[in-house]
Amino acid sequence: MARMGRSRPGRCLVVTAAAALVLLQLTRPQSFVGPPGPKAVHRSASQSPSVSLEASLVAAAVGLAPLIVAPQASVAEGWEMMVAAPLGLINTGLNVFKFCLGIYALLSWLYAFGIAKRDNEIVQKVQGALSGLVDPVLQPLRAIIPAIGGFDISFMVLWFVIEQAQAAAVSIMVGAMSYNTLEYF
Repeated sequence: MARMGRSRPGRCLVVTAAAALVLLQLTRPQSFVGPPGPKAVHRSASQSPSVSLEASLVAAAVGLAPLIVAPQASVAEGWEMMVAAPLGLINTGLNVFKFCLGIYALLSWLYAFGIAKRDNEIVQKVQGALSGLVDPVLQPLRAIIPAIGGFDISFMVLWFVIEQAQAAAVSIMVGAMSYNTLEYF
């Protein structure tokens, strides 16, 4: 009979290793890249928020590492929602970030092909807001992955990493929510 429902420890280790590599790259010092055009704004280190993105990601990775490595050990009797609720919030946050990443990539491609004008004030505001969210995460990837044929593919790599993180979170949530259902069959 086919083995269904068993976890694959090799896949969990690969996802954990990929997350660790991304986190190591995110801990490098970064600079803010402002929106394109004449009104570029640069933020100094003294104006950055007190909690950095890197510290938040490291804390999330440390908290989720046991769940990824041994999802069966993370579920105690009656604690399913304690596992599923934070992962659901993380999954929702990643969906919002993917939406922002998609709009950011679309705007950059519209600039590259001359469809969007850089002097449009609304487009500059949208690009500036999205740049503040997306650029701190893309900068380490851009340092590692060169542009191919003049196109920045770091968007696609980040999208793939987010998809894999969401797949891991969903599999842990489904495992947690279906943990006690095996008793009824």
